[in-house]
Amino acid sequence: MEGLLLLIALVLAVWLLNLNGRIKILEERISTLVDRMNAGAAPPVAAQRDRAKTPIETSTPHTAKAYASRKTARITADVPNSEPNPVIEPPAPAAQAGDAPEKPSRSWSFEELVGGKLPIWVGGISLVFAGFFLVRYTIEAGLLGPGTRSVLATLFALLLIAGSQWGGRLPKIGESFSADPRIAQSLAGAGVAILYGTLYMAAEIYGLIGLPVTFTLLIATTILAFALALRHGPPTALMGLVGGFAAPWVAGLGANNVPALLLYLGVFLAGLYGLALWRRWLWLLLLASGGGAIWTIGLIATAESALPLIGLFVIVAGSAAVLVGDRFANSDPRLEAMARYAPMGLALVQLAMLLPRLEFSWIGWAFYGALSAGAIALALRDERHLPNLFGALLVCLMPLAAGWEGSAPHGMMAGASIGIGLLFAIPAHARAFEDRAGRAYWAMLALMAQAIPFVAAFSVAKADFSDLGWGITSALLVLPAGFIAWRWRQAASRIDQVTQVASAALAAAFAWLALTHILPNDYFASVTLAVAAALAAWATRTSGEGMQKLAAVPAGFGIFALLVGSWQFLDALFEALGGDQLMLSELPDLGDAAKLTLLPAGLALATGLLPHFALGRIMRKALAVAGGAGLLAFVWLIAKQIAHIDSPSQFITLGLAERVVMTQALFLTGWLALRQAGDSASLYAKAGLAATALALLRLVWFDLGVFNPLYVPQALGPAPIANLGTVHLGLAAFWLWQLARNPIVKNAYPHLPKTAEIGSLILMALAALVTVRQLVQGNLISGATIDVGENYLYSAALLALAIIWLVVGIRGGLSILRLAGLALLTLVTLKVFLIDASALEGVLRILSFMGLGIALIGIGWAYGRVMRAGAARE
Repeated sequence: MEGLLLLIALVLAVWLLNLNGRIKILEERISTLVDRMNAGAAPPVAAQRDRAKTPIETSTPHTAKAYASRKTARITADVPNSEPNPVIEPPAPAAQAGDAPEKPSRSWSFEELVGGKLPIWVGGISLVFAGFFLVRYTIEAGLLGPGTRSVLATLFALLLIAGSQWGGRLPKIGESFSADPRIAQSLAGAGVAILYGTLYMAAEIYGLIGLPVTFTLLIATTILAFALALRHGPPTALMGLVGGFAAPWVAGLGANNVPALLLYLGVFLAGLYGLALWRRWLWLLLLASGGGAIWTIGLIATAESALPLIGLFVIVAGSAAVLVGDRFANSDPRLEAMARYAPMGLALVQLAMLLPRLEFSWIGWAFYGALSAGAIALALRDERHLPNLFGALLVCLMPLAAGWEGSAPHGMMAGASIGIGLLFAIPAHARAFEDRAGRAYWAMLALMAQAIPFVAAFSVAKADFSDLGWGITSALLVLPAGFIAWRWRQAASRIDQVTQVASAALAAAFAWLALTHILPNDYFASVTLAVAAALAAWATRTSGEGMQKLAAVPAGFGIFALLVGSWQFLDALFEALGGDQLMLSELPDLGDAAKLTLLPAGLALATGLLPHFALGRIMRKALAVAGGAGLLAFVWLIAKQIAHIDSPSQFITLGLAERVVMTQALFLTGWLALRQAGDSASLYAKAGLAATALALLRLVWFDLGVFNPLYVPQALGPAPIANLGTVHLGLAAFWLWQLARNPIVKNAYPHLPKTAEIGSLILMALAALVTVRQLVQGNLISGATIDVGENYLYSAALLALAIIWLVVGIRGGLSILRLAGLALLTLVTLKVFLIDASALEGVLRILSFMGLGIALIGIGWAYGRVMRAGAARE
């Protein structure tokens, strides 16, 4: 009883609000008429309203002409025998029941929306819920029986529908229906919604009618909703949609009886789809599809039975929504896109959610495959549906990964992965090689079709299969991706370039996976660099900048893998730089080094230096440096095998000799390479300078630094003069002197020759000193004392070297030697006076000073003659 009173109160409130609005309009019109009568002659109110709607005086000429044309046509149609140019005021259009109000020339204000429109719509919705909750109240209170409740609810719904149809004929309140069509619209929508709920209640809750009768009445109700919506417009359809979807929820039901509920939803959705298509209401199609998806998602989450039936319903409802939406043309482009993609996307997501509930059985995969096949068929007919296929593949990744990770049989999951891949790949490959505008998108789809199922299985179930199996599978998948890369080797448009790079990247990834799983782990760096080399060679073939950037990715990883594989070399290098004596047993095994260092280093060096591989300048340099360092490390390891130093005693005997051979070999290699170089940019020139720099670094750091024979015991050789120290430093001085005279070095590096000459002179002086040291100390020169004779011999050796420099410089016209000779002579003189002479006494001191004076005078006289002769020639 309370619910009925509430319903009556709501109806009276709506009627009073409408009556109040009409009274205000009447008062405004009377006030306007009185004001104009007081001001003078007043034209009819209707004419004033028409003139206000069409301001001819302030319109543009084009607008005025258009209005005059419409006015003349209307007059001619109404008065066929009228005289030319009659002066007739345009009549005010009469409002008819059921006609939509004329569209205002200004936007809705907040007052109009909230005060005039929303109350009517909300009131209609309230009527729907009032009817539902009234029935529920009678159930809870036990007031009425099931049959009586159903009959009363049906009568109430029919009463609302009758009011919407014939309310305008009622006395007093009929004018409200005629003035505002939204009242009839809300009543009709509420009546339809209550009818849907009543039928569901009578059939499912009470069992008053059987399935055939229920189905027939549902069809009848849907036809009635069609008719009412056709008459009253979108609000009625919207009210019917809200009521139809809310009916099961208000009744407190969900997954209790899935077949009947799906039957109800199917008939209801069919009616909504048909109405949307008939009235061209695309928005109604989208809302209906979304409402159905909400119900089915709830059933998927809660239902314990009839799950295959839910999957079948999802396929039918989603496909029907897409097909109906495809019939709309020249609509809002955004709504068209939503109708094309949203229903299919919702259906795919629902099936992906249903697969775990079906325990990833064949029936679940069959549902997903059937819907995907439908999407493929639509895309083959109209390529605007192509994004649905990309979405289907991406959504499929979730159930595939979950199935591999869960307890589903591997045989079934393997079949599902292969089936999904083939389902999309076969039509995609077939359409990709046709001469069509969108063929690149089909090619991208084909690539995704082979990548996504593999990624889902590999990322989750890698440990469940052997490496050989994964390698063979990856090798087979190289072929389709490589074929697309070959077909797209000439890319003109942007999308073609993306396809070119994507296909090459996928083929390279599968090739890398195949090789890394088939070959042992020792070849990891080699495989990575081989893939980089293949991509770089393909970049040369395609002349694509994107392909070069793609090749740089595995190249960078390959360099990193080369460094990681050569960690023992790096460890030995750091130990040696710190002064540790390396033993052969601490170095990498020769066979392992060949696989981990030599092979990848050769690939890196070839890729970075040869012109057959297209890469960026920085990556080329990085590959060349990494490859050269790796090759040099392996050559050094081979050289270490010759001396076979594996104990401290062997290091004393052979340590210096081993380093001398290695360093001099580098000097010789640099000299030969520079002789073969044509210019400074050639490979020979770069290699020669690199070898020379490395040799000089070894000489300075190891032989003169951490392993200097003066404080680290090492044998210089048995010969008193032709010792290793003299040979080593002398040859190093020779190579630097040759470097300074190389024409390529002079032209490309103007400051380097002078530096090389100074370094050569310093090494000559050191060679003289080490010769004297061995004459006095013998094979080992690491003694801590320097006696007087040895000190004096140092002065004599340096004095002789200074004289040689002066003589050669004077005869050869080499200013650097003359200046070096004078400088060394000055240093020797200071040493003799300050150090050597202080240790002599008597006749020896006199003779030493006498000899030094005569020698200096002779040198000064000879040097002066040379300078004067040179000045005279100039």
